[in-house]
Amino acid sequence: MPTPPRPLLGPTPSRSGLTQISSRPGTRPGSGSGLRPGFSIKELLTGIIIAFAMALIFRGFVIEGFLIPTGSMAPTLLGKHMRVTDESSGYQWTVGPWDYADGSVPYSVQGVKEAITVNDPMTRAPIALTKEPLLAGDRVFVMKYLEGVHEPERWQVVVFKVPKSPQENFIKRLIGLPSEQLAIVDGDVFYREASDGSAHSVGAPAWTEDDWKIARKSERVQRAMFQTVFDSRFIPPADTQEALTASNRYRSPWSVDGGAGSWSDMAEPGPATYSGTSDTTLTWDSDRYPLDDYTPYNQNGDPDRNARSPAYQGFDRDRRSSIGIFPVSDVAVSLALEPEADGTGAIFDLRARGHRFEAIVENGKATLRMRVDASGAADRWITLDESPLELPSGRTTVLEFWHVDQTLWLLADGELVAGGPEDGAYELTPADRVMHATGQHLAGLLSLNAGLEQSPLADPSVYRAPSLSVTLKGGAVTLHRSVVSRDIFYQTPRHPPARAGHPMSMPTLSPEEYFLCGDNSPNSHDARSWDYVDKWVSTTIHDLDPLELDDNAGLVHRDLLVGRAFVVYLPAPVARKPLPIPMLDFGRMRWIW
Repeated sequence: MPTPPRPLLGPTPSRSGLTQISSRPGTRPGSGSGLRPGFSIKELLTGIIIAFAMALIFRGFVIEGFLIPTGSMAPTLLGKHMRVTDESSGYQWTVGPWDYADGSVPYSVQGVKEAITVNDPMTRAPIALTKEPLLAGDRVFVMKYLEGVHEPERWQVVVFKVPKSPQENFIKRLIGLPSEQLAIVDGDVFYREASDGSAHSVGAPAWTEDDWKIARKSERVQRAMFQTVFDSRFIPPADTQEALTASNRYRSPWSVDGGAGSWSDMAEPGPATYSGTSDTTLTWDSDRYPLDDYTPYNQNGDPDRNARSPAYQGFDRDRRSSIGIFPVSDVAVSLALEPEADGTGAIFDLRARGHRFEAIVENGKATLRMRVDASGAADRWITLDESPLELPSGRTTVLEFWHVDQTLWLLADGELVAGGPEDGAYELTPADRVMHATGQHLAGLLSLNAGLEQSPLADPSVYRAPSLSVTLKGGAVTLHRSVVSRDIFYQTPRHPPARAGHPMSMPTLSPEEYFLCGDNSPNSHDARSWDYVDKWVSTTIHDLDPLELDDNAGLVHRDLLVGRAFVVYLPAPVARKPLPIPMLDFGRMRWIW
């Protein structure tokens, strides 16, 4: 049967042959849009109420925005801060408030009465600041935790109600999971299972037991948690250094051993070239650029403002003996190398925690190996992993060597070549880690002071500093860029409860509890140091007498977790001089890992 012609106007026949006609009076059939005669205010208000209710439900159960007020998560997330730029190097970084009203509320403009002097973390040059605007903190979106759908995971950045003051929202990084016993040793997190939530043994012998594991990070999370110690992109031009005193002028952190006369000036901006034919070694200057947990955000003028979490300023002090600055052996070095000829190789050599760790790229092969750094152990190398790898001539290859969380990584152009958590890991118990990090057995170290107050484990001077070098083999090469970074280091507090940082203060988490710490460990008041629980939390959340929770005051119950912070949607506005008008800084919008 031929199909009847479709009318140009009028109602459209349906497949059933019936005509589809809008049931709403006063509308053209099939229009479905536009206001119509008889549209009531009641319907408008109903729609607004429904939309408002849906927004409240969305905010209450899905996503909510928060403002970061303090620097306990710096530099991952910023609270109130000043943004400083060194015009000579081009490096920009953030510094916490200096000037406070009544000792607690920072002034909106800093350096009014007296100039502020900070130091460029890349060059060590002093920078004077006057009438510097204090910027607000980052604004973040938080994805609410929904049981069975979206659960907390280790290393997530989490917003929660703090147990000692549940009306306040805190933001920290989640480092301990339910049914675990925790220990923080030499900046890293160790854990062991406690399936029923019952307490394990405590005391020095407990750290010698072999069921401990170190908490390792994924590559994505690790990259987010690295903090830059040096980046050659920010080498200042020589003419900008002439006005500085000799001690403040930039000096390269790399010294040359072998073929020194064949290197271009490494203190000049741009690529450094080596034209020699013999092997050449670049050695890191650990005196001027210590590998430690110094955090530029913490440069402020009053190191005694908070005796439990002291801040520190600049580079004028003897940083090795300053309170709160620990050597860090979890480091990464990245070199962008362009060989002139095939056959070029590189050997990364890190001496840390009584061991030597090497990444060797030579003869078309990459090797990761380690051994005890002691006389008589030169031939006792342990090979962790091997893989094919070439450094082609005339092409730049970015090599990265990481030593983090008792794991060696070797990456080329951002891709894992050898090692990583599966193939580059080595295991130490917490007691072994103390012995290798300090050169002293745990029992002997604790015999100096067995208590939690001023524990030797909280003394930076007992830990051995690492050393770093890179040997380039095979002749001429261009070094386009070098970067050295360090991992976040979780400090052991010097005062009780020193939770998780001492064998006598190891928390065991119940099946509903979590442990959270700030990325700015020297200046973070977190689970390591909370010493009481709010009465409402103890009686309502835990259904216990408040006194029963004193030992676990730092643990956060599942019901107090709000959600995971996943994006900085509105970074702090930037006041661009000379106009004092804040400008939105969309370039700093970022995911949070």
